[in-house]
Amino acid sequence: MDFRLLVPAAAVWSVTALGLAVPTAYTLALAICSGAVALAGTVACLTGRIGWDTVGLVVVVAGLAAVCATSLALRQEARTEHPLAATTGKATVVLTVRGDPTIVGQPSAGRVRVRVGVEQIGSQRVRPAAADLMGDVQEWSGLLPGQRVVTIVRVRPPPAHSLLVATVTAQRPRPVGPPPGHQEVAGAIRERLQTLAARGLDADAAGLLPGLVLGDESSLDDGLRDDFRDAGLSHLTAVSGSNFAIVCGAALLVVRSVGVPPRAAAIVGLVVIVGFVVLVRPSPSVLRAALMGAVGVLALFASRRAQAVPALGAAVVGGLLWWPELALQPGFALSVAATGAIVVWAPRLRDRLREWRCPPGVAEVIAMAVTAQVVTAPIVVVVTGTFSVVGIVANLLVAPVVAVISVIGTLAALIGAIGPPDGPGALVGELLVRALAPELWWMVACARTLGGVSWASVDVWSPFG
Repeated sequence: MDFRLLVPAAAVWSVTALGLAVPTAYTLALAICSGAVALAGTVACLTGRIGWDTVGLVVVVAGLAAVCATSLALRQEARTEHPLAATTGKATVVLTVRGDPTIVGQPSAGRVRVRVGVEQIGSQRVRPAAADLMGDVQEWSGLLPGQRVVTIVRVRPPPAHSLLVATVTAQRPRPVGPPPGHQEVAGAIRERLQTLAARGLDADAAGLLPGLVLGDESSLDDGLRDDFRDAGLSHLTAVSGSNFAIVCGAALLVVRSVGVPPRAAAIVGLVVIVGFVVLVRPSPSVLRAALMGAVGVLALFASRRAQAVPALGAAVVGGLLWWPELALQPGFALSVAATGAIVVWAPRLRDRLREWRCPPGVAEVIAMAVTAQVVTAPIVVVVTGTFSVVGIVANLLVAPVVAVISVIGTLAALIGAIGPPDGPGALVGELLVRALAPELWWMVACARTLGGVSWASVDVWSPFG
């Protein structure tokens, strides 16, 4: 396998994380030093003093570090100079909703957090800038991403080590025009899937299905959510790279089976990824999952896992240059670690299991679940301070039904949204949802049984808690 691109990826990750943690002046100094190293190495190669084989990797790493640090310093400077950063007290703003609201604290508190883009302060148009908004669940839960609203906010400083310009507390949002058409369609699909699930499934399964398929946890029972967390299965109710890989991989297999050329199939895969991002909301976690899912699809499509390692490095570099805050997000580290483990170590474990006469399909599932769980467990322990004792067993037990639920559930969401709620499309969608009842029952049973025992997860020391 070609691991050379992983070194630049690690360098970009380190520089980005360091740049977010230090003042802008230090980030600029890092950019200048890295640029000087890259320039010196390039000059040495051009003058024939040193061969490219000797310093080529150093030049590439230093050059990427310089670009990354410069870009980050410019963003930090723009954040500091933004008018909202200098605003105190209350202000009337025009903003655009960028994602779905997420519940903060206990659900009974009725508070949500949502990422927004501030476009106007009072009567002054400003450069769009990202901010975290806190608000009432009843006022903000009905708004769609891309929708513009006018609201009164109280401005506070942004979270540490971020590129947000502020944290705002808002009330009484007033929509300014309709949301984008594609988001209206996506919202209708998500709402219809909830309706069909409530019709055809029991309460636990009806709340779980939208989370497994679209990352919509709004109807998920709190007790079941806790059991999923204790059983090490909470990643299944949030859209991950595996969701993208499963759905896009299934689409690619279908189009390839009917004779579509490779280049056209690649375009289909790209369209599916973009469409799925819109459907499940373009939040940072979803975009991160799309990057990792694209790596998994490449590995499947190319049938050469060696190509997936450079793709993983390129995804890390591209993702961090585009969205630097990913460098300090535990979810990004978990996604990269799980994808890397599946690409690098899962094939070896699969081959060993086959040598022990394990059926091919079962060997693949076991290898992916075990490697991903083992590699990501230390990161989970460091971040959360808990370790799931039953995590590997739980993931092995539910692995056979995850792909079935993802593919059939996505089809049910798309087909079920066609026509009126009692039309043929909704009927077909409901039948597909009902067909998933055994798989959902099995997943709920595994989470309840394994996550419900007192020793399912143990508390350990964590520097974050």
